[in-house]
Amino acid sequence: MTETLTPVLTLLAAISAAHHTAQRLVEARLPKGLTAAQFAVLERLIRLGEGQTPRAIASAFGWPKTSMSHTLAVLEARGLVRLEPNPRDGRSKCLWLTPKGRTLAMTGVTAVERDMARIAGLAPIEAVQSLAVDLASLAERLEDQRRFPEAA
Repeated sequence: MTETLTPVLTLLAAISAAHHTAQRLVEARLPKGLTAAQFAVLERLIRLGEGQTPRAIASAFGWPKTSMSHTLAVLEARGLVRLEPNPRDGRSKCLWLTPKGRTLAMTGVTAVERDMARIAGLAPIEAVQSLAVDLASLAERLEDQRRFPEAA
C-alpha cells in the first residue's frame, strides 16, 4: 500500500465508524419504529423548511435516489409526510410534513438534544464547524468523482 493511500483509507474508515456510531446513538433515542434515515428527513424539513424536493434532500444526504424513494414511501405510508406537485416544476414533487410527522419529528429532536449537547461539549464549536465544512467539501468532491470519473 502506498504512503498516500494509507491516510485516505484511514480517513474513510474513521468517517464510516463515526457515521455508524452516530446512527446507533440517534436510533437508540428515537421513538420506536423511526430509523435514523427517516428522522434525518423529518428533522431536515423542520430545520430547513418544507417544500424541498426529494432529489434535493437525497443530494444533500449523499443518498441514491432509490434510498430516498424507499424512505419517503415508508414516511408517507405512516402518514408522516405528503408529496405534492412542485408548483415551479410540474415534473417533480415537494415534500411536506403532516401534523403527525411534525409532532414525531419534534419528539425525536427532543429525544436526541441531550446527547447532541454532550457531543457539542467534546470540542470547541469552531473546531466542530470547521470539521463540518471540511467533510461537506470532501463529500462534494467525492460526488464529483462518482459523476465524472475522468475528473482529476
